[in-house]
Amino acid sequence: MSNQSNLAFDEVPRGDGGTGAIEQIARLLRDSGLDAPAGLYDEALTLAQEGHLSPAVERLRMLLCLDPSDAEASLLLGKILATRGQNQEALTALDAAVTHGAVLTPGLRDRVEAGLRKQVAEAEDHRNRVVARERGEVQSLRSEAKKLRSENAVLELEVEELQRRVRLWSGSTAVIGGVASALILAMLLFGGGSSDELPALTSSTTPVVDEVLITPTPDNIGVASVGASPVQAAAAQPAAVAAQPAAVAASPKPVASPAPAGGARVHTVKAGDTLGSLASSYYGKSSEWPTIQKANKDQLNGGTNLKLGMKLKIPAQP
Repeated sequence: MSNQSNLAFDEVPRGDGGTGAIEQIARLLRDSGLDAPAGLYDEALTLAQEGHLSPAVERLRMLLCLDPSDAEASLLLGKILATRGQNQEALTALDAAVTHGAVLTPGLRDRVEAGLRKQVAEAEDHRNRVVARERGEVQSLRSEAKKLRSENAVLELEVEELQRRVRLWSGSTAVIGGVASALILAMLLFGGGSSDELPALTSSTTPVVDEVLITPTPDNIGVASVGASPVQAAAAQPAAVAAQPAAVAASPKPVASPAPAGGARVHTVKAGDTLGSLASSYYGKSSEWPTIQKANKDQLNGGTNLKLGMKLKIPAQP
């Protein structure tokens, strides 16, 4: 029903729509004295003997259209088809030949049937090989998918562990930041000392310099240097003057120059001199270094950097 609906033979007839054209052709050929079946058979036989099997098959099919009951044509067609390996069609042609009275060559049918069984076996074997290969591929794909699922599960666990660590570190960082902020606030609110004693804070955008910065301790506050940069001067602000008296005592004591008139003295800066060490030498305690700094603000510009050979005014005991 579906084939008829899909293939509607609604073409327009070329003639009066009659049938029996093959019979008319055969009758016309006989009336004209042409033995078309004999000519077609002989031509097909010659072509088959020369190895032209396809044209021979075409001649025999044309002959069988004119005379379907030609047993010899059916037999020859069966042999040619068997030679071409078309064993199923060859058996059909041989059966037609036997039906119309042809006598088959002994063993011909058995040979064609054996060839057909061989073809069926080869086709089945090929199908089995294809099925086995497809099953192997499917099994391999399943194994690969299983492996990928396992690896994916491991990766998911690793991702979860990393996320947990990130959350832990984020919390720890927040706590540390809060504690640091609280300590800074407490230092600003409750820390002692004047504003001159607070270290100069550099912003986060301060460029990095190649010079070695001097750590502000009582031993190196205002240490004599050559070519110190402004960043070093800011980093060397006197923030921890009152600490480490032993280190101050270990530094070389500057030799005091004779006090000139007016009570002030002049000191020539030598290697190892610091404001703290000068204050300790002249005043007996390093915490008096701001006195020397203020007396020499024209040279120090509010900083603590000392240069070799610099002439410092040492005021009288405050």
